[in-house]
Amino acid sequence: MGDNIVNFYAGQPPLNRLSFQRPEADKINAHLSSPEARFTVYRDGKPLVRNGEPGKTLFLARKDVDELIGAGYTGPSPADAGSKDRARLFQTARLAAGAPSLVFLGIDDRPGASPTSVPAAHDPLAPRGVPYFALDASGTAWEAGAGSGLAPGAVGEWGDPRASGSAMSGWEAGVFALARALVDWNGRNKYCPACGSPTYSLWAGWKRSCTTAVAPVEGKEPCFSTKGLHNFAYPRTDPVIIMGILDSTGDKMLLGRQKSWPEGMYSCLAGFVEPGESFEDAVRREVLEEAGIEVGPVRYSSSQPWPYPANLMVGCFGRAKDGQTIRLDLDNELEDAQWFPRSVLAALLRLPTASTLSRADLRKLDAQSSSDKETAAALAPSEAQEGNADAARAAAARTGLDRLTRVPPETAIAGSLVRLWARGDLDLVGQL
Repeated sequence: MGDNIVNFYAGQPPLNRLSFQRPEADKINAHLSSPEARFTVYRDGKPLVRNGEPGKTLFLARKDVDELIGAGYTGPSPADAGSKDRARLFQTARLAAGAPSLVFLGIDDRPGASPTSVPAAHDPLAPRGVPYFALDASGTAWEAGAGSGLAPGAVGEWGDPRASGSAMSGWEAGVFALARALVDWNGRNKYCPACGSPTYSLWAGWKRSCTTAVAPVEGKEPCFSTKGLHNFAYPRTDPVIIMGILDSTGDKMLLGRQKSWPEGMYSCLAGFVEPGESFEDAVRREVLEEAGIEVGPVRYSSSQPWPYPANLMVGCFGRAKDGQTIRLDLDNELEDAQWFPRSVLAALLRLPTASTLSRADLRKLDAQSSSDKETAAALAPSEAQEGNADAARAAAARTGLDRLTRVPPETAIAGSLVRLWARGDLDLVGQL
């Protein structure tokens, strides 16, 4: 049983995604042409925010982004609609080569969102609210700065993803997490992995297909990705386990740090879930590989979407077996790992600087994440780096807790796990 925690980026409450409307171009185009429709724009993963307010998304009206949207979405022709297989190739599509990604995120159907709102709780089939879309301006000349022709209130700047995202309100952060992940996925999947042909967007940005399905290449065999059960590509979410490992008494937690992290930063251990592996198995494997510690009972706590670029952080607690010594020479991912008493972390968390990260710190973490380093985005251990082995052995030889000055903020699930334990909010040992 989980802990019923709603973590940052999880919506609070989320948009109503109306996934059952995505195949219907007429319904999505109706949202697109709504005078209430709002658009969040990205460039190279950076959100458009208000000038001087990095935590405030600049939501634009349709007229502000018309040149990016172009023709909107198309559906199957009358001829194609007569064939189920052909019709599926044109459901809410954007076929134009090089058209900016346009993703329907859903509607805000909260009672106060619009005078005409009808929450899903009242009418699940036809709720009404404010439609939200995400647009990718990467590679275009479009700007929303001074002199761009937009209204004064629509002038913005491109925000640092991590700094902006963590400074947003809970609701805006949920929209940001969804929008950034979908824009990133569409941008990374412009070519078919089977034959290298361009792909095109379907289902209002939630599905992609090889263009050879609608425009076969003369003299070439049809791409095999257009047949069978896997003939479409869907957005992926990569699960990462992140764990608060306790000693047998429940009064110490295992935290580690990587050499490239901001000075004094320690976090929960973490790693990707591998194929054929449960969450519990992944927890035990990662802790053994990174710190040489065997873990017994494991339980789920809560999860968090993490849009850097598209992870689902699965928070767990585990209890280590007695009589073990930390060792860092197995996969050499960590510079240091230590058992920290609850009293030390509780005292640290009372300080205003306990989770302070400068813009330079955030840029460092973002650069590491952009290099595809494992879980750097979550302030947790990442892939081994060349040269870490010697530093790890030297750090392991040191004693004392003087290096710990910071832990992840509560906007990261690692910070949430540390705080949940340090405050004594749950009888975690009893539940393990």
